[in-house]
Amino acid sequence: MCHRIKQDYSGNSYLGLHLGTQLFRALILDSKLNVTYVAQIRYDVDLPEFKTTNGILSDGGPGEFLANPVMWVKALDMLMDCLVKQGADMHSVVSIAGAAQQHGCVFWSELGLRRLCNLNVNLRLHEQITESAFELTRTPTWRDSSTDVQVREMEHTVGGPAELSKITGSRAYTRFTGPQIRKVYTQCPEQYERTSRISLISSFLASLLIGGIASIDYSDGSGMNLFDIRKKKWSPACLNACAPDLARRLMKPIPSSRLQGRIGDYYVKRWNFRPDCMVVASTGSKSSELAGLLVENDFLMLSLDTSDVVVMPLKKAPRLEDGHVMCHPTRRDEYMGLLCFQNGGLTRKAICEDVAGGSWRRFYEMLDATPSGNSGNVAVHFRDREIIPTAKGTLRWDAHINPMAAECIRGRHRFSTPEIEVRALIEGQIMHHWSIAHEMGFHHTPDTKIIVVGEDSRCQSVLQIVADIFNAPVYQRTGVEVSLLGCAFRARYAFYEHRESACNCQSCMMPTGRKTRLSFDEFFRDVPSGLKLAAEPTPGCDKIYKPLIERCSQICQLLASKSSVYFFHPNV
Repeated sequence: MCHRIKQDYSGNSYLGLHLGTQLFRALILDSKLNVTYVAQIRYDVDLPEFKTTNGILSDGGPGEFLANPVMWVKALDMLMDCLVKQGADMHSVVSIAGAAQQHGCVFWSELGLRRLCNLNVNLRLHEQITESAFELTRTPTWRDSSTDVQVREMEHTVGGPAELSKITGSRAYTRFTGPQIRKVYTQCPEQYERTSRISLISSFLASLLIGGIASIDYSDGSGMNLFDIRKKKWSPACLNACAPDLARRLMKPIPSSRLQGRIGDYYVKRWNFRPDCMVVASTGSKSSELAGLLVENDFLMLSLDTSDVVVMPLKKAPRLEDGHVMCHPTRRDEYMGLLCFQNGGLTRKAICEDVAGGSWRRFYEMLDATPSGNSGNVAVHFRDREIIPTAKGTLRWDAHINPMAAECIRGRHRFSTPEIEVRALIEGQIMHHWSIAHEMGFHHTPDTKIIVVGEDSRCQSVLQIVADIFNAPVYQRTGVEVSLLGCAFRARYAFYEHRESACNCQSCMMPTGRKTRLSFDEFFRDVPSGLKLAAEPTPGCDKIYKPLIERCSQICQLLASKSSVYFFHPNV
């Protein structure tokens, strides 16, 4: 029996960190899960010396979307300073969880490992973790699509795309970490040979926090084409198809709920963190969004952000031709289905610049000035190479285009008004998302919720379009970014799981003498989800959009067929 006085945790706080594509954000929750501090660093604006656009370096080759990891190191340093300047008591933080943009990776040098493990409190992070800490100072991000050759090589070696999908939950994709590592191995063999460790961007963040190399978690590791999602370990066949001696460089993966360790001594001395502050395994951005929703069943999440992403919880792991099946971040032995669309917020931003001079107010006024269905005008904008399907280009059809005639290949150069252009963009994106989700197996019931999150989910007209095309009620989460909130929730649960539930007092025990440990869902069951009904389907919307969805799918197929000549037969 425990004779200790029950501890008072009312002064505790929980820190969430999200290393995104364009922003690095932080959030602190108090013991009652109220948001107390929020901070952010914008790479393009706050770190102009790195010369990024939308968080990406401008000196990449064809299909390359690269970033300098030192930029993220400096952003973390600035973020901590920002929280302290706001008045945050970092000594009250008892646990930290992070998330990061998925698929990207970092190649540590031997010197980098030594510096990481011996940080000097008199110097700033980026004054020690400099470019010499990495074998590559231009590291691939999730937007990179320069690995077609490596994709084909890995699929062929493993036994085809279906076999790779059977093992890892996904066929090979150009932005996935495995093909990216293989590209480094084949094109930069000396740098690969010197690489001591390879981190995902999420485990890179955790590494900076603990002052040592952190392990890759199951959920984010599922997006590498290297991880066996059923056996929960690296696949030998996939590792061998990628690069030699890779298991040592990646280290053993761990469950997403596992602790990475305690906060590094550097943070204790520099920002007054408590020495026993726990650091939880960091995970991917979309996994963190799923954790932040606090919704258990019968929903689909649509994230409208830099990329657009559809996420669905799955009890079992289906085998898909397209899309991704990944390990669930908070439910052991369950999964999440993920569909990522490259042409999301950046495409909307480009069209806004084109037709509205960059004014979002004017852009959405144009959207409101057109009717549902856009009088039959449909457009698909794959300005960057799309993921599903593999395609690039823009194609516009008006109501008079015959999909069986030659004119369907050319389409229309422009629509007659900018208002039509705006609605054609938004409706085309949402119809494309619906089509791919439907192919993946999404079928809604009368109780299904469509939960829309992300930077571009704030416009009521966009939410109404989602409700009409999906023909289901749309809910919105109020407050801070859900991915960041998911980090803080995971930090809070980790403290419960590893500290509070470790108590052996009589009140914490069941009659059988066993612990009454709650699952993640059970722990947060009484916490308000923050969801509010934002839009309901307009009566008759299915009659408007059903034929347009079919035309949108035909446009996508045409773009994919034209693009395949370039992507897969570049010498033709």
